[in-house]
Amino acid sequence: MEKLSQSFVSKITMLRKRLESFLDNDFDSNSEETERLQRDFEVSRDMGLIRGISQGLPDDHVDRAVVIFSRLALFFDAGVLLENNDSRWKAQAFFSKGITQLFNNSQKAYISIPQTNILEVLKTSSANMLEKLHLQHLDPEQKTTCLLVKVSPDYAFLFFSSMPDIWLKDHMDNIRRALANGIAD
Repeated sequence: MEKLSQSFVSKITMLRKRLESFLDNDFDSNSEETERLQRDFEVSRDMGLIRGISQGLPDDHVDRAVVIFSRLALFFDAGVLLENNDSRWKAQAFFSKGITQLFNNSQKAYISIPQTNILEVLKTSSANMLEKLHLQHLDPEQKTTCLLVKVSPDYAFLFFSSMPDIWLKDHMDNIRRALANGIAD
């Protein structure tokens, strides 16, 4: 049992180091530059950028999930990267208004998600999901829709979008196609 615990702790430590290396920013998260980027942030629907999600991805599936997640920060108001831990999904990182951040260990929340196929898109209440994750600050005005996409047996993404449903459906279809290209490589 102790070997299993050590293996699990080792896996978590390795994942954290990978996340930190991919999400490491060149500027302080409290800097004026970060504030300006968030203030001026606008969700992109650019098809060229969406197709770029799947370009030049690492071979390792963990690194691939992290890189894809960080690239998706341009296309949604907010998002959360979830990692599967024995069917309990742990929040590892999030983005808001284009800026990606890691959760520290005390902030990591576990949630359950329904059984779903890879790349199937499920829609749910943003308010309930954000409350479970203790992330209500990502949508203080409660204007977003929450979309869940399981990208592998080990990783799932939550996206929060204030885009009207008529545009969100097409936008999500384009994102899903780009994810399929990135995962299939």
